[in-house]
Amino acid sequence: MGSVTDPHARTAARAMLQPLREHDARHGTSLLPTLAAWLRLDGNHEATARELGVHRHTIRARLRTAEHVGGYRLDGFAARAELWAALRLAQPPS
Repeated sequence: MGSVTDPHARTAARAMLQPLREHDARHGTSLLPTLAAWLRLDGNHEATARELGVHRHTIRARLRTAEHVGGYRLDGFAARAELWAALRLAQPPS
């Protein structure tokens, strides 16, 4: 994924994540970092909670909020894969 340089793909990825960025900025939340960690840790709530230094129920609450704010459904592989790809594509090229 790091080799994808299509500016349209990057723009689409950033747009997909924008609601979470805006919510985090407006409300001082950590929805986007929580989602990124949770996806990187294979959807493991306990591991994500340990990494972020919060309770696993906090992770669940943040993910529910992310679903609501972003209009995502995190209970299926396709949505998770799409969000993981968006997170990767939205990163500046290295």
